[in-house]
Amino acid sequence: MRDNERLSTRVGKFRPSLTLELKTLASERRDRGLPVFDFGLGETKGPLATRIRDAAIEAYREGRTVYGDPAGLRELREEVLKWLGCGAAYDVENVVITTGAKQSLFNIFLAACNPADCALLDAAPWVSYQPLAVSSLAVPVMVQPAGGKASRLKVNGADLERELGMRPDVKLFLLNSPVNPTGQLYSSAELLELLAVCVRNRVYLVLDRLYWRVVFDGKAFPEPTLDDETRRWLIQVDGISKNFRRTGGLRIGWTVAPTDLAQAMANLQSHYTSGPSMPAQYAALAAIDADYDNEMCQALERKRDRVWAARETLPGVDVWPTPASFYSFWDVSGVFGRTTPGGETLDGSEKIARYLLGEAGVVTAPGSAFLQEGYLRISFAVHDDELEAGLAACAEAFGALR
Repeated sequence: MRDNERLSTRVGKFRPSLTLELKTLASERRDRGLPVFDFGLGETKGPLATRIRDAAIEAYREGRTVYGDPAGLRELREEVLKWLGCGAAYDVENVVITTGAKQSLFNIFLAACNPADCALLDAAPWVSYQPLAVSSLAVPVMVQPAGGKASRLKVNGADLERELGMRPDVKLFLLNSPVNPTGQLYSSAELLELLAVCVRNRVYLVLDRLYWRVVFDGKAFPEPTLDDETRRWLIQVDGISKNFRRTGGLRIGWTVAPTDLAQAMANLQSHYTSGPSMPAQYAALAAIDADYDNEMCQALERKRDRVWAARETLPGVDVWPTPASFYSFWDVSGVFGRTTPGGETLDGSEKIARYLLGEAGVVTAPGSAFLQEGYLRISFAVHDDELEAGLAACAEAFGALR
């Protein structure tokens, strides 16, 4: 066997998740005693809510650590329907609890797609969408919006129809809203238009709504229309990692899907992970069965406003508005061709990201990781003092370019 045959072609060329790779780079810099402003990893900060912590502790103390239903704890599945406000349209058999939203997405690809089926992705797909699709032998294709930058990279019904017309083997369209990385939010009308296109073409619309509680300016998340037709083609993915503080490592997500697809995902999951950790499921139940505290969203909105106010200090950078999520998307194509104090010409987003890290200690996510060159993603889910110092360091680093 040749060395290049030791790994499957499905995974042999994958690089680690860029967002987790950025966390490693930041840790290495801290270990060297250098300043770090970590705008790279999208992770909520602050203390874990007492009720969430205590629910997990109680589950361990009472020995609730045996195998559970592969589809997840029934009480949690029932609460998910209340949490999403869709109990009238679905019942518990439509819900599958997963080890994080990533597993929800992988389950969907595996359960819905045959080898070589096409999986359409929105215009700035999150870093794991493509590897998950490829690992399930689906063919990922990004839908390019005709509106380009003017549309803030949002896909509309005509864009989707155009792609569907060229590809008869499409099984699903995966849409993230609020969008990681761009921080955009699809309106009710935009979401309804895309859902109608999917229903008409008998294609699943997979709505990854992981940031749905982090919506700013007094607005609410635009809920998808649920009726006899849309329920057959709509799949919703959610979890606790982004809507509560310090819960990413609990690794609990869920899928709400048509009955046949949900059953297929539960069957599949029974063979490769079984149900998620039982104490973590009880922690998730404690998180979502109480009235939601909007404090985190309000704090993030103040940080969003601070980033927006700093845009005038960033020469060559176009900062996009952020109506939702905790990301600011920066168009840095205006910096291309400029030279660093060390004499390097910046001609790509990865070079700019490395320059900011090396020159200013600022960790960002280059747009190339999201298949959109010319951008940086900034996570402002950091402490206020780190945000202020990091923005000042960015302004200094961009100002030093020639």
